[in-house]
Amino acid sequence: MTLPEIENLRLTQLTDNTVFCHQIESSALFTCCDGLIILPEKKQNKKTIILDLNLEKRYIKEIHRAFGPVSDYVCSHTHLDHSAHVHVWEDLGAKIHVPFQEYEHLLDHKILLERFGFLEGVSLKTGEEFINYNGYEECKKVHPFQPGGTLNFDGLLVKTIHFPGHSFGHVGFFIPEKHLFHISCLGFDQPEPEVNRFGPWYGFKHNSITQYLKDINNAETIFQRDARVLTSSHSYVVKYPDRTPFIYMKRKIRENQEKVDKALGALKKSNMSEDLAIKELLKMDLFFPKHKMKSFLLEIYSLWEYWFIKNHIKWNKTIIF
Repeated sequence: MTLPEIENLRLTQLTDNTVFCHQIESSALFTCCDGLIILPEKKQNKKTIILDLNLEKRYIKEIHRAFGPVSDYVCSHTHLDHSAHVHVWEDLGAKIHVPFQEYEHLLDHKILLERFGFLEGVSLKTGEEFINYNGYEECKKVHPFQPGGTLNFDGLLVKTIHFPGHSFGHVGFFIPEKHLFHISCLGFDQPEPEVNRFGPWYGFKHNSITQYLKDINNAETIFQRDARVLTSSHSYVVKYPDRTPFIYMKRKIRENQEKVDKALGALKKSNMSEDLAIKELLKMDLFFPKHKMKSFLLEIYSLWEYWFIKNHIKWNKTIIF
């Protein structure tokens, strides 16, 4: 297969009819993520299937022009970098599939903001500024599925793997016949080997670091046992038996814990309450350079950092890495 050259997109052929797509530059912070394009096969999917490829509007149209028509689009979860432009795929004729725990988030932006806990920490106006900044628009109709089940597209089987540590319905995708595993937004975010980025994301009230580590271990078992190629929403392609993604993700969580523990240790002598201690830690910019931010982004990142700190304080430190 000869892949087209599309400005600002990097296309990588994984199998005869499977392509990994990455948007190189973005117009805002949470407008896109990497995903898979599964082209038609004679005995299986008659049209193209898209797994979790939330691109900005112009690039969705380019992909549709090059590889369409697209019959089905599967969303792994509804954080904005995975949901902002799903409506464009729908407008182009794709049937939208999304984990049932989060399907309403694609239909009503207020439900998205409320269920992810934004409205407990910021105003509706701030929340709407944030989603508008990233280009989010609502879908008209979506089709919920149960995480952990198998999606069947005319014989193409896609197993969904539930990874709820990151988000309520968050799933990865395993395609058995291709030995291909897409772990979605589990936290492997290295654009190339040896480059460090943020790592696993658990900056919401509902997140659990304990569950996150279980998800990482589950993903590693599936990859080592069943897969040959691993892709992620924000990283380079990994081939079996490379354990780098799992070592990296657990290391980043461990380093975050050490960062919080060290900062808390400096406050212990003052004998302050946990809530007051977190307020003091928020002044330190442990996770985000908030001192450089203004307006709604400062409020949003302050909320996220609060829950990063809170989740590390709650975490049982006896977990073995």
